[in-house]
Formats: sequence, C-alpha cells, structure tokens
Amino acid sequence: MKRLLFSLLSITFLATTANAQWISLATDAAGDGTASGGLDGTKLEYKYDPDTDSVWFRVTVSQFQTSGYGLNIILDVNGAGTQDTWWGNQNSTFKYNRLITAWITSGTSGTVGVCDPSGAAINNFTSIAGASKVQITTDAANKTYTIGMKRTDIYNGSSLNARVIAATGSNASWGDDVPNTGSGMINLAPTPSSVKGISGQNTFSIYPNPTRGTITIENNTNEPVQVKVYNVTGTIVHSGTVTNKKIKVELGRLQAGNYFIKLIGKNTVASQKITLL
Repeated sequence: MKRLLFSLLSITFLATTANAQWISLATDAAGDGTASGGLDGTKLEYKYDPDTDSVWFRVTVSQFQTSGYGLNIILDVNGAGTQDTWWGNQNSTFKYNRLITAWITSGTSGTVGVCDPSGAAINNFTSIAGASKVQITTDAANKTYTIGMKRTDIYNGSSLNARVIAATGSNASWGDDVPNTGSGMINLAPTPSSVKGISGQNTFSIYPNPTRGTITIENNTNEPVQVKVYNVTGTIVHSGTVTNKKIKVELGRLQAGNYFIKLIGKNTVASQKITLL
C-alpha cells in the first residue's frame, strides 16, 4: 500500500552510552524487495541504554540513499492498545499498535514520528505524545539508518515488551520487510544502575534512572557514605549521608535535566549520572 507524506522533519538529539550493545533481531536477504527505487533492508538490530531509558533501532541496507527513502519500525507492544494489520508488502499478517516512522524526501524534508493505527489511518504519523523527540542518524560507510527515542515515548508502561519488524522503501511506498516473515522480540524493563567504586566492585545501586523526583540509593558497603548531587555546572544542589543500607533522596524541587551523584566513603568513591524528568 502506498502512503504519501508531506511535513517537516522533527529531530531531537538524545545521548547514548558507549557500553550499550547492539543486539540482532533479524536478517534479510538482499534484493528481495517488491519495489524499486527505495531502501532494501538486510538487518534489524536494537540496543537499550538504561542511563537514559532510551531504545535504538538500526537497519542495515544493501544500497545507501541520502534522499527519497523510507524506514519504519513496526511494533506489537504488549498492553499498548488496539492492533491493526501492517500494510507492508511481505508481512501481511503482522499485527501492530506502534509505528516509528522516518520517510525522507530530501535533506530535512519528510516525516519522522510515532503513531498508532488510528493515527496511521488518517496519515497522522506523529500522533503519539513524544513523537517529536525521535532521533534519526545515518551512516553511509556502514549503510545503516538508526532511530532512537525514549522507551516511554513508545509506550509509557513499566516495560517495553514487543514483537518487532522493520520496513524499508522509498518516501512514498514500502518495498521490503525485515524479516519477510516472523519477528524479533524485545523486553525492556528499566533496572537499577549499579555504581562501581574505585575497587571495581558494585558498591551502590541508584534507581530509578531516569527519575521524576525520588531516587533510592542502596549502600552495599559497611560504612557511612556522603552523598553529593551536582548540576552540570558543578554546583552542589543536594548533600547528605547514607548511614543505613537504603535511603531515598528527593530531587523533585530541581529542574529537569542531567545531574551527577558522588558517593564518598572512607574506602569508596563512586559517581553516577542521573536524569531528572
């Protein structure tokens, strides 16, 4: 099915940590697409960054294009509402309830966003809250296209449990699904950030991260530990002491953004970046 799009590309840049690793979801043969003039997908991967609670999808193609291309990540997310049948050319029975879309005509013209089936039905591909926060990057040397966004902007539940496929083509129609049949699976639930001290041992756990105000610090050492919270300019915005095994620290009075927690004990020094939503 052909879909035409006319709007401006909206991109927000989102940092990812270097230790988040790509995991393969599916591969696909080159040259098996059903339409010419668009991308031909050969591999679908994802990675999850717990520090920013963001998820990234990467699609490798057989021939790289800088304009006139289309890329969709199609998800059947557990608990995310009514499903509909994907309209692509090869996975004609796949049920979805979230689409992450990047259809680019030229330069920065096109549509990038997130929608559900009701949005897709009226060609509103940015109908989900958070759709304007999608990041797309390209790598001509490795023939890859990467889409990244907050996990909670896809589905604001306790986890992101989903079947996933990708679709590639032109900015006007789809020509190839990755994989042609079946799907990959992701199950992403935020986990506490383990903080290593100078000894290399996991001496603290800090969660949730990101947070909307309250964080818990678990002290796995046998000593009182000073807690100092810094903003990005290096100013201390909170200080205290962890004397028990677990305490809660309230940061809701602070502005949203990135902060750094430093934990200082007699035999331990550790630090951790935390994001306040």
